[in-house]
Amino acid sequence: MTIWSLTIDFGIASGLILLCKLIRANVTLVQKLFMPVALIAGLLGLALGPQGADILPFSGSFNAYGGMLIAVIFAGVGLSTRFPAPSLLVSRSGQLWAFNQMATASQWLLGLVAGALLFTYFWPDLSPAFGLIMPAGFMGGHGTAVAMGNSFAELGWADATTLALTSATVGVFAAILIGLAIIRYGARKGLISGLTPFEQMEKHHRKGLIEAADRVAIGKETVSASSIDALSLHIALILLITAGAYYLSSYLSGLNDFISVPTFACAFLLGTVSRSLLDRLGLLQHFDVKLFNHVSSTATDYLIVFGIASIKITVLLSYAVPLLVLMIIGLLLCLFMVFYVAPRMLDERWFEKGVFSWGWMTGTVAIAILLLRIADPDRKTSILDDYAIAYVPGAVFDIILISFMPGLILQGFIYETMAALVAYMIVVGVIGRMLKGRALRLKAA
Repeated sequence: MTIWSLTIDFGIASGLILLCKLIRANVTLVQKLFMPVALIAGLLGLALGPQGADILPFSGSFNAYGGMLIAVIFAGVGLSTRFPAPSLLVSRSGQLWAFNQMATASQWLLGLVAGALLFTYFWPDLSPAFGLIMPAGFMGGHGTAVAMGNSFAELGWADATTLALTSATVGVFAAILIGLAIIRYGARKGLISGLTPFEQMEKHHRKGLIEAADRVAIGKETVSASSIDALSLHIALILLITAGAYYLSSYLSGLNDFISVPTFACAFLLGTVSRSLLDRLGLLQHFDVKLFNHVSSTATDYLIVFGIASIKITVLLSYAVPLLVLMIIGLLLCLFMVFYVAPRMLDERWFEKGVFSWGWMTGTVAIAILLLRIADPDRKTSILDDYAIAYVPGAVFDIILISFMPGLILQGFIYETMAALVAYMIVVGVIGRMLKGRALRLKAA
């Protein structure tokens, strides 16, 4: 592989992104599906790439970019992560945090039980970790799918990446299509008072184009361009952390045969440590969190394109039946969380919170925000702010699961992991009940 191979691969991906952005902005049917441009570009890359018609001249290494891109993403996430004060978490977002944790743990537990106990009975050749591709794709999206796939590949299960990426793609479609159906159901049952028809939605939601009067800056110039461009400064720090994460991961993973520490987890750790160090030294003021987020988001778009385009159709077909069953089980669990658990763990506006949660439980936070805008057009709720507060401690739990679950399951610690997840769910359930009771008492007072 040469530097021009890398350039051509990213050039092809860029061309697909631009073409699909043009399609997204002009084709009404695509707009009504609310498909992200990167997802459309990835599907087109799959159809025209080596796994499809083999028209696009991708290099032989284009399916290996995911590991690097996911490390870049988590480095940016770590640099932009600010842990909320415990008092703020409890007072503002306690119930939503408890529900989010219950949703996360239940997906991983169901996937583990289904894959390790149920599926291996009907399909003995399946890996006991097969069920984990459902939460990897649903909860984490394409980024986590690549991260988990890389971890499994290093542990000897090469097919996991294709399966997890497929799970993530199914999740995005389900998040949008079933999410819209949930909203329509809520409107008919009187669970929500407002509903935004497609024709009345803002242009940037329908076409993805923002009018000049509504545009906002993607970041601030925190340094003088005469010394260094602000974007160069932010990219330099992210890439330095990404390189450091690679070496840290290699070192930690080489300590013994059992430990396999993913690069993305090290990137998140180094990112959060770097942010804390910059803050203590008074240097954080020269960086803009929005620019870190945009670098991560850019890496995410390319990761989705490369990830979906590299899905191996032959592998997918060989797992078709158990994969279909797993996807159905996962979607039923998410519906159960929205319609049964949400009204019992959350107080007022539980339906809007459930709709938002459906979006990120199956797809992405961006889709969750879109669904919330449709269900709550007047923006009467503070769900986004509450979720932002609850996200950080929840993300730590996610990273722990993504980092250690592959190794634990393939090393045979299946029942121990199940027991730990059940215990965690019990603790979260008790905390959630206490927080809801506290909120009801304060409301009554």
